[in-house]
Amino acid sequence: MILPSVRVFALGDVVLQGAPADAPGYVFNGRVLITIRVPARIQTVKVVFQTAQGGRWARLRHRDTSNDATDNVSFADSVYSSAGEVWARGTYEFFFRIVLPGDLGETMFTAHKRVAYEVRAQLSGSVRRAAVRPVAVKRMPYFGSAWEALASDMVHVSAVWRDRIEMCALGCSRVQRDGQLLRVTGVVRALEKGFCLTKVGVILEERTRCRSARSTSESHVAASRFLRAGEHGDWHGRAIVDQMAFDLELRIPPAYKIQYDVKHGPVTVSHRLAFVVAVVDQFGHGTSLRLFTPLHIMPHDCVDLHDELPAYADVQADRVLLAADAPPELFA
Repeated sequence: MILPSVRVFALGDVVLQGAPADAPGYVFNGRVLITIRVPARIQTVKVVFQTAQGGRWARLRHRDTSNDATDNVSFADSVYSSAGEVWARGTYEFFFRIVLPGDLGETMFTAHKRVAYEVRAQLSGSVRRAAVRPVAVKRMPYFGSAWEALASDMVHVSAVWRDRIEMCALGCSRVQRDGQLLRVTGVVRALEKGFCLTKVGVILEERTRCRSARSTSESHVAASRFLRAGEHGDWHGRAIVDQMAFDLELRIPPAYKIQYDVKHGPVTVSHRLAFVVAVVDQFGHGTSLRLFTPLHIMPHDCVDLHDELPAYADVQADRVLLAADAPPELFA
């Protein structure tokens, strides 16, 4: 028996604006393409936005991705319904529109909580077929809000260790996006003679906190970059004379290998950047120093359609938006 094929295309991820209590609803749009190879009796075509089941997101964190029971949601749109009409061979296109509430929990994969969503298109009748596509729920601050204004705030932080070593980190924005290159300048200044530098680098740390009866937290290194000996000049093992400056680059991991900042709800996620150096004094005693400063990981504010468009092999899915030979009066 030759079964029909079902494909579902969504216009990007769900991006909510503002805090859960204030965010307006989100209109989730997309389309379903159904290819019938043998005439079949079709009753319904239904599209459901729901919490993901199984391990479709497991590749992102290589851990269990089952949702917490309290996070299960389901919103549906019935795009076709009949008493059992027979469909002839061909390709059929249906558009769906699902209104989602603004208080949806953001997609996350942490030790304390796992939340994932998917859109499922289901065909029922004499045959049953379904297609599933993972969808991420992200949250952005309102334009002009205090959090959004942090995008123009540059990192410039310094500290002194026991009146011996001064450290300074500067240069990058406090708001970073997943997958982009972070650039920061680290400066080490010796306030006392006899110190040699043995390690220089930066660390991006991710912290998850669970606000429950037994408040717990977990921290891990999401990304790090340390200079090798001989890289960026001959600094390894050399005495620090006055000061030494280093231009460091760190690639932020893609989404959900690093979590976005989550500011609301029982589980929150935050990040901080650490400028790390290790020094040895004239007596051979080593000390590792870290200079921390908050950093915010936020979603990109543009929609990436690269993965949403059909391949050229699916040319039957193409639609003409503007005909070149249309009469001029149509556009007057």
